[in-house]
Amino acid sequence: MSGSVFTPNLKSVSPEPEGPAETKPVKLDAVGGQLLKVAQYAVLIAFGFVTIFFTPGIWASLGFDKTIFAIALCGIVLISMSLLALRSRGAQTVLPMSLGIFWGVVGVAWLSALLSGDIQDSIVGSIFGPQSAGFLTVMALMMTSTLVLQRSKVMTIKALAVFGFVSGLLLAYNVLRIIFGADFLSFGSFMAVTVSPIGGFNDLALFAGLIVMLGLITLLQLPLRGLTQGAVALLVYMGLFVLAVVNFFNIWVVIGFFGLLLFVYLLSKDTLFLDNEEEKQPVSKVLLITTAIVCVVSAVFIVSGEYAGNKISSLTDIEYIEVKPSIEATIDITKAVYSENILFGIGPNRFADAWRLHKNVGINETIFWDTDFGAGSGYIPTLFVTLGALGGTLLVVFHLFFLRLGYRMFLKNGIRDSYWYYFGIVSFTGAVYLWGMSYVYVPGVSILLLAALFTGFTFVAYGASSASVLLTIPLASSRQRGFFLMAASIVVITATIGALLTITQQYTAQANFSETQANATSAEELAQAASASFELFPDDRFVSARAQIQLATLNAILSIAELTEKDQQRFIAAAEQAGIFAQQAVQADPTNPDNHAILAGLYSTLAQAGFEGAVERAITSLATAQQLDPFNPAYKLLAAQIAIRTGDVEQARTEIAASLTLKRNYTQALYLSAQLDISQGNVVSAISTTQAIIALEPNNPTRYFQLGVLLSANEETPQAIAAFQAAIARDAEYANARYFLALSYVNNQQTDSALEQLEIVQRTNQDNTELATLIEQIKSGEIAAIPNSSIAAPVNDLAVPTGANTTVSNGENLSSDLVTPVNTVPAANNSDDVQVQSQPGSPAEPTAVTATSAAPTQ
Repeated sequence: MSGSVFTPNLKSVSPEPEGPAETKPVKLDAVGGQLLKVAQYAVLIAFGFVTIFFTPGIWASLGFDKTIFAIALCGIVLISMSLLALRSRGAQTVLPMSLGIFWGVVGVAWLSALLSGDIQDSIVGSIFGPQSAGFLTVMALMMTSTLVLQRSKVMTIKALAVFGFVSGLLLAYNVLRIIFGADFLSFGSFMAVTVSPIGGFNDLALFAGLIVMLGLITLLQLPLRGLTQGAVALLVYMGLFVLAVVNFFNIWVVIGFFGLLLFVYLLSKDTLFLDNEEEKQPVSKVLLITTAIVCVVSAVFIVSGEYAGNKISSLTDIEYIEVKPSIEATIDITKAVYSENILFGIGPNRFADAWRLHKNVGINETIFWDTDFGAGSGYIPTLFVTLGALGGTLLVVFHLFFLRLGYRMFLKNGIRDSYWYYFGIVSFTGAVYLWGMSYVYVPGVSILLLAALFTGFTFVAYGASSASVLLTIPLASSRQRGFFLMAASIVVITATIGALLTITQQYTAQANFSETQANATSAEELAQAASASFELFPDDRFVSARAQIQLATLNAILSIAELTEKDQQRFIAAAEQAGIFAQQAVQADPTNPDNHAILAGLYSTLAQAGFEGAVERAITSLATAQQLDPFNPAYKLLAAQIAIRTGDVEQARTEIAASLTLKRNYTQALYLSAQLDISQGNVVSAISTTQAIIALEPNNPTRYFQLGVLLSANEETPQAIAAFQAAIARDAEYANARYFLALSYVNNQQTDSALEQLEIVQRTNQDNTELATLIEQIKSGEIAAIPNSSIAAPVNDLAVPTGANTTVSNGENLSSDLVTPVNTVPAANNSDDVQVQSQPGSPAEPTAVTATSAAPTQ
């Protein structure tokens, strides 16, 4: 090997045997060889295709698709190797300390899950979340399964070749979609440019950065010529193009530093890194030019990312901004969790619960007030919260030992075989890059599985560095050991098949329910699907959906003017069913405040129907929900609505005041307060009070909205129009202000202006049938007055609700010490609209702001 850390002397190395010269591989018979081949090809398929695997429709979620794909392949490896063990008297393998430490992390995760108080969510969650104990187990299995490739150059070459080919397809696919739009090859699953087979846009950027680095290493390490060299360079250029569109700042820093380091090395290697007797070799022009381009482009986006991002956005018509909790907010959550359980944390996959319990109330002043972030500032910081100090520290120790392994492999022991050196440097670089990015970002399932695979491949290369790192494990060396091995193999095979069947049931349940939810034509059809899914996998959201269906039936019956005896019987039956399902949801997940809120809604409806004791039960359920989500003002508002329905106006005002204490710009609460004033004849005094508050808060658009509602009720239409216009001037995406401005225009005989406002509102309330009906009535001239008001505001204002996209008119709305954008915000966002997407990886329009979150509360 030459004196360079980067480049071995390819020409001076004579052919080496498959393994280190001092060891003899364990010989296998024909059957054993076939079993090993099956395991090796399973790993090859996982490495090559995990980035692009998905099922049509992606009903269970893209991450769950990839997880069950990985689980199935790990199962094949486990079963094959268990059978192979029965035909072998011994095995040789490398068992690095870092692998053992990661399995220790998995053990801590399972202990934390068992102590969490929400075992099912912690172990698998609804969709086998990447922070769950189950997923960490899959990562460890994937990391360990790669060891079947030890001493097999042919299989590792095939794995790299397949990975390179698939990577080219994936990058080309996304480049073409960026150019031609979301309708190009959407496969009925990827309805936005910002979503691809690998996951969200930032996952694609992470992958593109990985390909840029591995492409440069390949051009440096391998004596490629002609088309092969051009193909690798093309991969690098496509990766740069994707990075330019996504504009992920942290990746630019890593890629820029790596490119600069390599460029300096290329210019100085002939003078600094070669001995006098070594022959100088010319530097590849393709490598030098490609490295220079990587350095220049990275420098441009590091220094002037806002300007460059704005130019790229204007050319591609794509803006993508993902928002996550800031480092400071994550640290605050960590401190709060550690005050209760420092050793094991709150439990795997439960960051959203920690966020609800301990978030800074200041988040309520942003559009993310109702977003339950499912992760912190990075994957590793999130695991510090969920796995506690013990699990988080073990993860850091795992990474330190992994870096130590790299040092021993490349600098201490050295790899004499040039191919294994290349394979090792590619695997180690890929693993370090992906694990490093997990400290500052929360990657999706594809990226995390790739991190596990690259880590395992590094272990495979480590086995080629020295004979001393290999261990010989005796298997069937005696009759007693043979019987034990048989029993162990039967246990492993049985457990593997059982786990596969259980996880398949969970996947089927989630996929069937989600598909029915999207396509159902009746509530009965959805209820049947929820029932069938719950039988397969007892997820609380299935029975919660059934409870909400019955609750909707109750409200529909209550709206009937004169109830017949049959209606009363239907009401009683629906109430009984709603109660059963709501209680089942609470029992399935008592830590989910939504389940308690649904139960409170049921009791509120029963109270409205005159059921004795229902009010007290509703208040008790709301109090429980508030304990689980103490900073959410929605529960105080629900309590106020219950009080109004029971005639307790003073209690309603108390609850409204409490909700405004949590969120001073809470439109729903201010609207309800205005409705109370109107119903009690206090409009004039309420107008004076609101005007006084506006004098103290002149930039608060919600107060102008409240004033406009009061002025409309007092039949001061021109003044109401001015108030609503003032609210919109301070928040251009204030949907309720535009809605009531439109109604004021109707009263003022300005129907064209009214339609203009309502059509703007409809963009963010496309599922609101009452809004659509109102627009049609105005167009046809059937309406000439404001519709009857209710205790709830008629349309949804900007937030990050589940499964919906809304717009933010101003980049300043993303400014907060509690959340931070992952991507560099283009300068144009200070004035242009940006879209908010509640779930990373879900369909969206080309422009998107993503909040990395779990499902928000009601």
